[in-house]
Amino acid sequence: MQLLETLFRVCEILPNDYDASQASTVKSTTVTSLSGPSVADSLAESENTSFQPQIVWLRCVCLSVVVILVVGGITRLTGSGLSMVDWRPIAGILPPITENQWNEVFQMYQTSPEYQKVNKGMSLSDFKFIFFWEYLHRILGRIVGLLCLIPYVYFLVRGKLSPRMKAFGLTLIALVIVQGLMGWYMVKSGLVNNPEVSQYRLAAHLSLAFSVFGLAWWMMLSLRMGTPPARNPRARWVRPWVLGFLGLLCAQIAYGAFVSGMKAGYGYNTFPMMGDEWKPEALFGLTPYWKNFFEDKFSVQFIHRWMGTALTAGLLLLGWRAFKSGVLSKIQKVRMKWVLGLVGFQFLLGVSTILLILEYQVSLPVIHQLVALFLFAALLGLVHSLSGHPDRESD
Repeated sequence: MQLLETLFRVCEILPNDYDASQASTVKSTTVTSLSGPSVADSLAESENTSFQPQIVWLRCVCLSVVVILVVGGITRLTGSGLSMVDWRPIAGILPPITENQWNEVFQMYQTSPEYQKVNKGMSLSDFKFIFFWEYLHRILGRIVGLLCLIPYVYFLVRGKLSPRMKAFGLTLIALVIVQGLMGWYMVKSGLVNNPEVSQYRLAAHLSLAFSVFGLAWWMMLSLRMGTPPARNPRARWVRPWVLGFLGLLCAQIAYGAFVSGMKAGYGYNTFPMMGDEWKPEALFGLTPYWKNFFEDKFSVQFIHRWMGTALTAGLLLLGWRAFKSGVLSKIQKVRMKWVLGLVGFQFLLGVSTILLILEYQVSLPVIHQLVALFLFAALLGLVHSLSGHPDRESD
């Protein structure tokens, strides 16, 4: 729970130097003061009580995505993702209970390529373990869908959503539906002769999960802020760079899925060199050449490790320049510090995962993926704080 509280602080950015006297106009509400030219903007961002129910809804959506991301990572890394060989969105809610039901489900799994080629001779108790993780993952997917749909319909009927939030909410529901369909489409790719899911579909599945979280996160940021404050013209040059690094992070996350899907992390477990070479000769040997970027597993690992290095170095350099120039507002400084701290921690986690993956095959990759989500949230928060109202600029 401490990690989740930290995640929300990335969004809220509540500095510790709060002056309670500035909040006397907000009845029964504790807010955080942001010292600067506009106390009104600070109060608007700290608390917007008229949208509090919608904010709680979106927080729950974000929290549910965090949970399902962790469970999905465990499901993938424990080899549990192909344990359920059918997809029943309604009837599949209840798990097997009686011994006969378990035997029936186990017999279905025994006909699958994964059992025949990978888990031949698996006991029923071992099957129950992998079934549990895939079942939990699917149930959580339904919960995420309901958390998006039911409150949205409620707020829509009550007239509590602006036209912009109506469109965002519909997009959120559409993303969740596509995410569910993509999940089954991904599983189907492993229920064939080769019992491995497609790395392309895995990357799409993970990217859609981040998209659901990102949209809900952005909606919550906007509701907390209320009326957009004036844009900071001195920091105008920072925003395109942050957007560029956000795009690079999205590519890096997708490449992380490629690494996982092809089990590319189980080789060249040294850093910064790959074995005794900076670039092994065997890399980028596929034809046509573009396949090396998606289908040669150690070329993909090479790209993933150096893209992460470039992302870390670039963000640290950007942060240094932004702080040195003194162009950031107080909230932008705090959010930039979160970004820099998280990207540094994520880089260390990535290196640790390369070096120690054989000893910590589940825990390290799951934490690495989770911190990627935190960094994604922090960058979105920074972009949001750099946006402001397009038609107004602060002095």
